[in-house]
Amino acid sequence: MKIFTSLVIFLLITTQLFGQQQTGAWKDYLSYSNAIKIADAGDKVFCATEGGLFYVDKDDNSLNKVTGLSDFGIKTIAYNSEEELLIVAYQNANIDIIQAGSVINLSDIKRKTISADKTIHNISFNGSEAYISCGFGIVVLNLEKQEVKDTYIIGDEGLPMPVYDVDFYQNRIFAATEEGILWAPDDDTNLLDYSNWVEETNVPHAGDPFTLLAVHAGLLIANYSAGESTNDEAYAYDGNSWSAYFASLRVVLELESDYTYLTFTGSREIVLFDQNHLNIGKINSYQLGDEHVSGIRSNSTAVSEDGTIWIADQNRALIRFNGSNFEALQPYGPPTNDVFDIEIANSAVYIAVGGRTELWNNMFKQPAFQRFDDGKWTNFSSTEIPESTDFWDVVCIAVDPFDESHFFIGSWGGGLLEFKDDEFQTRYTNNNSPLESAMPSRPEQPFTRIGGLDFDSEGNLWISNIAVTANNFHKLSPGGEWESFTMDGVTSLPVGQVLVNNNDDKWVLIPRGHDVYVVDKTGERKRHLNVTSYFSNGSDEYTTRMSDVYSIAEDKDGVIWIGTSQGVAVYNNPSRIWNSEVFYASQPGLNLNDGIYHPLLSTETVTAIAVDGANRKWLGTSNSGVYLVSESGEEEIAHFTVENSPLLSNNIRAIAINEKSGEVFFGTENGLISYQGDATGGEDNYDHVYVYPNPVRETYDGPVTITGLISETDVKITDIAGNLVYKTTSLGGQAAWDGKNLNGNRVKTGVYLVFCNDKLGNETQITKLLFIH
Repeated sequence: MKIFTSLVIFLLITTQLFGQQQTGAWKDYLSYSNAIKIADAGDKVFCATEGGLFYVDKDDNSLNKVTGLSDFGIKTIAYNSEEELLIVAYQNANIDIIQAGSVINLSDIKRKTISADKTIHNISFNGSEAYISCGFGIVVLNLEKQEVKDTYIIGDEGLPMPVYDVDFYQNRIFAATEEGILWAPDDDTNLLDYSNWVEETNVPHAGDPFTLLAVHAGLLIANYSAGESTNDEAYAYDGNSWSAYFASLRVVLELESDYTYLTFTGSREIVLFDQNHLNIGKINSYQLGDEHVSGIRSNSTAVSEDGTIWIADQNRALIRFNGSNFEALQPYGPPTNDVFDIEIANSAVYIAVGGRTELWNNMFKQPAFQRFDDGKWTNFSSTEIPESTDFWDVVCIAVDPFDESHFFIGSWGGGLLEFKDDEFQTRYTNNNSPLESAMPSRPEQPFTRIGGLDFDSEGNLWISNIAVTANNFHKLSPGGEWESFTMDGVTSLPVGQVLVNNNDDKWVLIPRGHDVYVVDKTGERKRHLNVTSYFSNGSDEYTTRMSDVYSIAEDKDGVIWIGTSQGVAVYNNPSRIWNSEVFYASQPGLNLNDGIYHPLLSTETVTAIAVDGANRKWLGTSNSGVYLVSESGEEEIAHFTVENSPLLSNNIRAIAINEKSGEVFFGTENGLISYQGDATGGEDNYDHVYVYPNPVRETYDGPVTITGLISETDVKITDIAGNLVYKTTSLGGQAAWDGKNLNGNRVKTGVYLVFCNDKLGNETQITKLLFIH
C-alpha cells in the first residue's frame, strides 16, 4: 500500500512539473488587434488578423485561435457555405483551405514563376468553384477536388492585368480590373481566351480602375476607385443600364452583400444599404462600455442572418454590434506586433515597440512597450503614462539587476522614463538632467535621443545620448546622482547599444560605419576602437575592416561578440584593449574539414546576438533568418528561416533567451515568436532538478528533458537494476534523452534512475523517471 501511495504521489508531482514546452517546439506571441477581414460561417464568425486567424463561436460566445496554418501574413479570407470550408489567402499568394478541422495547402500561385504581380485581392464563389482575383488575372479553384482548375489572363493581347474582384450576375462573370470592368458569358465559353472577355463601355469611367463588385437585391454594384484625392463612386447595373449609387467614402476597402444588407467599408466609416437600396445608416464610432471611440479604423464588415454587425478593426480586433451595444472581441495576446528590442529579466520578457529608420532617423511611433510575465501581458502606452507625450520611438529597456521592479525605458526622441513597481517615477530630458537634446536650438522641446542602456555591477545605469555637442555618455547612480562623459570624436554621430561587460567596461556601438567606443569602469580611460579582424594561415596574413556594427553580446567566458555587415568580430581577451596599441578581433571560421578558411557569416549582416546556457551563439541576420553556432563559432548547429521553420521573417531585429527555461525569443518585423531551445543556464546546485515529461507515456515520442542541472553535468540513466541505458553531458543546465538505450531501441516499461554529477565530482543528485513502453 505504501509503494502504491508513493507511486501516485510521484506521478502527481512530476506531472505537475511538466508545464514546459517540448524541446524544438515553436510558440508565437502575436497580436490579434489588427483585424483584416471577416467571414461569416453561420455558427461561427472568422476574423483574419495581422497575427493570425481566430473565430467566435456564436453558440457559446468563445474565442478560438485557428492553429496549423501553412503560412503567416493573411491577405484575405472567404467562406463557402456550400462546401463548408474557409479559404485563407496570404500576402505571398499562398492559399490554405480549412475544412472539417483540416488544413489543405495549395501553393500553386505562390510557386508560379511569372514576372507579374501575384497579389491576391479577393475571393469569390460560384457554386463549388472559387475565383481568386490576382495581380495578373483570375485563378479558378475546384473546391471539391481542392485543386487549381483554370487560370484566366484577360489583359489586352493576353497580357497579365490586375483583377481586383469577380462576381456573377445574369449569367455573366464580371471582373473589376485596373482597366475597367470586363465580362464574359458564364457558360461553356472558353474563358482562357482573352478575346472572349468584353469591356463594359457603358459604365461611367469605363476603362479606369474598378476595385469591388457585389450583387445585392437584384443589382450589380461596382465601385470605381478615384484615388486618394477624391471619393470613390459606386454604380448600379440592372442588366440594361448603369446608374449612380453611392459616393460618400474617400476609399472603399470592401463591398459586401450579406443577407438583407449591403455594406460599404471605408477606413473610418461603414455605410449600410437595405434591400430597397436605401441608405439606412452609418457607423463611424463605437461606445465600448465607458469608452467612446470616435476614430474607428475599419477594414471589413459582415452582417449575420440575425442582423448582428461584425467589424474588423485595425486597433480593436473584432467589434460586434447587436443593434444597441458594441463589444470588442480579441484573443489574449500583446496589443501590437511591433518588436524592436527585447530584454529578459528573471523570466519576464520586455518588448520595445519603437524603431529607427535605416538612416537612424525617427519613425515617430507612439510611446509603447510591453511585458510578458507568468502568462500575462502588461501594456504601457500614452494612455497609461500621460507623462510620455512626445516620447517617440521606444528603442531600449534596462531592468535593474538588484531590483527587478525597477526599470528604465529609452526613446529616440523623448528622453528616459523611470518606473518602480510599474508606476511611473520620473522622465529625464535635457530640462531636468545632464542629458542633451538633439535639437539644442529648441530646448523647450525635450527631443532627447537615447541610444542604449545597461547597468554595471554596482547598479549604475549607463546611457548613450545621441547628437549632442559635448557629453554623449552618462551615468545615473542608484542614489539618483548624475555623472557625464564625452566619447571624443563621436559626439555628432549616432550612438547605439551599450554593453557593460563583467569587468564593468562599457562597449558602445557607433553605427553606420563608425565601429565601437569603449569606456573603462571609472570612465577615465576611453578608446575609439576600429573593429578589424586578423587571420593568419601560417604563411599569409589577412585583415578585414568590420566597421559597420549592428549588435553586441558578451558570452559566458567574457568574450565580446560584435555583429557587423560582414559577419561577427570576436574579442577573446577584451581587457587587452587597454594594453595593446593595435587590438585585433578574430573572425570565427566554420570547420568544414577541407583546410580552407570559411569566415562565419561573412556575407551576412548580423543584427542580433544572444548567448544560451551552453555558451552557444544565436545569430540573427537581416535577410537570412537565425543561425545557432557552437561556443567557438566553428560549427553551425541549426539555421532557421521562413522557408524551413515557423520563423515569422528572415529579418531578425532582436534575440533574447530565458535562461531558466531555455526559450529563445526572436523579434522580427512581423512579430514575436520563440523556439524551445535545449540549453538552459546552469544552476549553483542540484536543488531544483526535475525531469519532464514524467511519466513518459507510450504515445509520446519526443525528447525527455532533465533540467535544473549545474553546467556541464555528467548525466547517466540506468534501469532499476543498474544497467546503463544512456549517458551525456548537459548543455548548460539541461540535458535531453530520446528514450532509447545504447542499442538504439526504445526502453521498456519501468522506473529509471537519473544520476547527475558535476564536472568536478563535488555535487551529485539522483532522480527517478517512469517510462511506459
